Amino acid sequence: MTPSRRKLWLDWQRGLAVLFMVEVHVLDAWLAPDARSGAAYHALRMLGGFAAPGFLYMAGLSQALADAAAERKGIAPAARRASAVRRALWLLGVAYGFRAVELVVGGAWRREGGWTDLLRVDVLNVIAVGLLLSALLSVGRSARVGALLAGAAALAIALATPVVAEVLRHYDLPSAAAAADPAARQAPSRLVDVLFAYLYGSWPRANFHLFNWAGFLLAGAAAAPLARGDKRPVLWLGLGAALFALGWWADRWAPVYAYQQFWRTSPSWFAMRLAVCLALTGALQLLPDAAERGLGWLTLLGRQSLVGYIVSVELTYGALAWRVKRALSFPATVFGIVAMVAVTWAISLAWERYRARRRTGGQRGAGTLRGVGA
Repeated sequence: MTPSRRKLWLDWQRGLAVLFMVEVHVLDAWLAPDARSGAAYHALRMLGGFAAPGFLYMAGLSQALADAAAERKGIAPAARRASAVRRALWLLGVAYGFRAVELVVGGAWRREGGWTDLLRVDVLNVIAVGLLLSALLSVGRSARVGALLAGAAALAIALATPVVAEVLRHYDLPSAAAAADPAARQAPSRLVDVLFAYLYGSWPRANFHLFNWAGFLLAGAAAAPLARGDKRPVLWLGLGAALFALGWWADRWAPVYAYQQFWRTSPSWFAMRLAVCLALTGALQLLPDAAERGLGWLTLLGRQSLVGYIVSVELTYGALAWRVKRALSFPATVFGIVAMVAVTWAISLAWERYRARRRTGGQRGAGTLRGVGA
């Protein structure tokens, strides 16, 4: 039997992003306000902070590796780029479709934002637009040119984020503060406001924004040539360590920008988060493929990461969880995290088996038709 050429560490790293996401969602949605303290709580918050960078980084890396696989099959560059663009637009449609379902089923229409929550920018929107940018910059090009273009775009986004935030942060001011603040601004229309929030915005206008989150996806695309061929764990670990040290050192400099918050807009924050993603790739490459026997459940979460995202958001923040929202003790919340991981895995498994049955049924039907035709 020919051994599988699938890079198992890719699924493992995506699966870890799902775990981090489930953990931080449950922690944020279910833990009582008076229990949000202590070393364990802050450690879990820090760990959960790597969910979104991990999703974005892996999306860019996976897109570039898929393009390389399509190139080996002889698919023309224009066709590969067109396919990547369609995939990005499809995901953007999924993002708005999911928001529409949440609006109706999850009870979001009852909240203060009402129907305007449909337009809120979230991580799926950023992934979709990031994939679109990456498709135009790197898909269908040589590995070197694509990596250089994606890397340059990621660097430009990271460095420009404090400037963009300085210009657009004034749209985030609440109406009461805006009335007394001469610097406050109001978009001429809701559509323009949504476009501004795509670039940079705070809750409730946006959960995520292109500056600087899309930089993680583009950085993943830029790093993809290193993931071709054999594993290179030492190289990945070295790059991660060097980038983390650079970010740490640069954070000691005097602020260059007028508006530079470390946890939101700082290029140093971006560099250190990206460094952890790179180092995690190296660490997972150190594991032998035989580890799949014990990590198959993590591989499944990685393969069905989109399903995991939808399940995690709906079941933790949705109407079904109203009894436990912001009401649990810390130990109960930790138990809830474990339970939600199990539920997410079970739903992901059911979805994968359902899709497999549909494919098998379609192939069987096609075979029958071919037999009748013959």
